[in-house]
Amino acid sequence: MSEDVSLHSAKAGRRWPSVVARVLVAVLMVITLLGFLLNVVVLVGIWTIYAPTRNAVTDTTAAVTRALTGMDNGLTRVNTQIQSVRQSVNSVNDTAVQMGNHIQANNPLITALSQRIDNELAPRVENVRATAVSIHDRVLTVNSTLVTLNRLPGISVPTLDNALSAVSDRAQQAQAAVQDLRVTLADIRAGTIATAETAIMQLTARIDAPLTRVQDTVNRYQTKVKDTQTRVESISNTILVLLIVGTLSLTLLLLIFEVALVLLLYVCFLYVRSGRFPSLRVV
Repeated sequence: MSEDVSLHSAKAGRRWPSVVARVLVAVLMVITLLGFLLNVVVLVGIWTIYAPTRNAVTDTTAAVTRALTGMDNGLTRVNTQIQSVRQSVNSVNDTAVQMGNHIQANNPLITALSQRIDNELAPRVENVRATAVSIHDRVLTVNSTLVTLNRLPGISVPTLDNALSAVSDRAQQAQAAVQDLRVTLADIRAGTIATAETAIMQLTARIDAPLTRVQDTVNRYQTKVKDTQTRVESISNTILVLLIVGTLSLTLLLLIFEVALVLLLYVCFLYVRSGRFPSLRVV
């Protein structure tokens, strides 16, 4: 009787470590399963985030590119408008030369010159000012977008400066000179100004000088706009490449990890079932 009890106790003592080992392996199986599920969630999350992130980069780049293209076209338009204004100024100067310094109040050249100023020169100067203002508003929009883009790691695109505000100011100077030209023509007609040609030439010089500076500013700014557009497109392409490469690399890494977890689950299941790990020995 005592021998049976001793034998039973010995078997129970030998079985206890095996039970504990199976319990520990079962706990490891649960942890592995949770890791597997977490891995799946991360994998799904990566591809869920990928599309909106790619679209956000694409949309931001497209918005900046459209704005910069519009600015480039606007600056080209300002340049063309300034050329038209300067042609009108030359026409006014030619008429002033024909008038000379001693003219009569009813000289038809005064009437023709007044009509040219009202119908041609003044509207063209106003077009330059209005176009410059609209482009300046676009600069503010582009700068705010560039600030947002620069918040991304490794991204640095210089914002556009405020040089176009000077364009508007100089266009207003030209407008003021046009208004003074109207007053001068009225004085010439009234006979209070004897040196008509000289007076007109002085005012047309006041119109042409700020427009020349505007044209120089526009040309420099247009180069800067094109450089910014090229840089934004290059950075966008780099971000998109890094995004797809990073996503695919993480996906591959997670898939390898998933396979490893599945194998670990299988090995743990075999141990819990049979009490021993599968042999790796090749028979």
